[in-house]
Amino acid sequence: MRGLFGFFKKTTKPQLVQSSAGGNPRQNKIRRVFNAARVDRLADDWKINTTSINEDIKTAIGKLRARARDLEQNNEIARRFLKLVETHVVGSRGFRLQVAGKLRNGNPDENVNKIIELAFLDWAQRDSCEITGRMSLVDVERLQIRTAARDGELLIRTYESAPTPENPYGFTLEILDPARIDTQKEINLSNGNKVRLGIEIDERTRPVAYWLYSGEIKNNFGQKGERVPAENIIHAFISDRPEQLRGVPWMTGVMFAIHMLSAYQEAAVTAARIGAAKMGFYKTPDGSFDALADGEEAGEFLTDAEPGHFSPLPPGYEFEQFNPDYPHQMYAEFTSTVKRDISSGLCVSYHALSGDLTDVNFSSIRSGTLEERENWMVLQDWFSGSVLNPIYRRWLKRALAVGVISTPLSNTEAYARYRRHTWQGRRWPWVDPKKDIETAVTAINARLKSPQMVADEMGVDSEKVIDEIARFEKMADEKGVSLTQET
Repeated sequence: MRGLFGFFKKTTKPQLVQSSAGGNPRQNKIRRVFNAARVDRLADDWKINTTSINEDIKTAIGKLRARARDLEQNNEIARRFLKLVETHVVGSRGFRLQVAGKLRNGNPDENVNKIIELAFLDWAQRDSCEITGRMSLVDVERLQIRTAARDGELLIRTYESAPTPENPYGFTLEILDPARIDTQKEINLSNGNKVRLGIEIDERTRPVAYWLYSGEIKNNFGQKGERVPAENIIHAFISDRPEQLRGVPWMTGVMFAIHMLSAYQEAAVTAARIGAAKMGFYKTPDGSFDALADGEEAGEFLTDAEPGHFSPLPPGYEFEQFNPDYPHQMYAEFTSTVKRDISSGLCVSYHALSGDLTDVNFSSIRSGTLEERENWMVLQDWFSGSVLNPIYRRWLKRALAVGVISTPLSNTEAYARYRRHTWQGRRWPWVDPKKDIETAVTAINARLKSPQMVADEMGVDSEKVIDEIARFEKMADEKGVSLTQET
């Protein structure tokens, strides 16, 4: 076969290929099929050892989580990123449940769907959904998406209990620290299951149980372990590779850059502070060390300086100024470049992460914003599917079992019908409202979009919009208010 890569033939020795420029073949390099696989002095620091993703995670997860949490506490870029994740994935109102149960004729069962939606909204309030009573479901959503971004995974334990006046649904969430999973626990069980990274899996690598540290969380997670069935656990993370069992912080790829930039900025600020102090040294031509007029302490010659005040030099002394020329004029350009690389690695726009609107125009901010929103919607889809779906379905099964939701169907039939649902995540204002609305109206008139599709893009429930408009028009009619616009 002759093609782009030259001639190939079966051989045990590498073949020398003469370049088109001619010359001695011995002086020509061996041509490789994949340049990225080269092993030479230029690629000597490039890792070539192949290990499984789970082995990598087992070795590094503790350090990665600790460093991500340190950045959350002490670094403004990391805190800004986590806040952006909270704001854009969950928002102020969280995800809205839309039950999609249908009648036998295929039409939506609007009455029961609304009953279930209202019941779920009631359960989602504080004192009901979360075991401590301090968080509503929206609070849980914001905390958990932040946990997933910072730690790479989230962990929720679900409980079923007898109904109470505060929680008639008998279903509660317990928010757990992902560090409770015993990462180092790895054993082969007699029933064929395996425990890897603290997760018991079957032959299909499907989670069967989780081995969790119990008791109070301390620096050393050496407490007694507890086996919790997977049906009582919601463990979610974004997989980067097949067969992955645990997650890694979303900032992993840029954490080192964030840390180094922070250290660089600290050094620059320190140098600027020292430079602003106009410090210096006293010296004598002959190198003698006679005491200064202000005195001597612990063998050091000292003098006091005050802003705007200059004292005469002691006889025989000269003053040599220490004035570090730093940070220099390239400081802003350098830090901005590093922040752009970090924002690219985090898949967020530079102006959103840094708050720097310098050199940003409408076209660039619109293009970057639309692309970024697509990424947020991908994360919304992951979060609703991995976290909110199991929460709703477990809640529905329990609510039917305790009778707080009743239908003419059996519990099994009702669950099969009303387990169908969707989640409406937050959406964002149009970048150019006038043009975007005109575009949406044009698409509707051209039958390329439905009003429901446009409403979904805006993050509103089309049925609720129609109900609100009808209620408003009825109220206006009852009060004799004309809604006709006069021209």
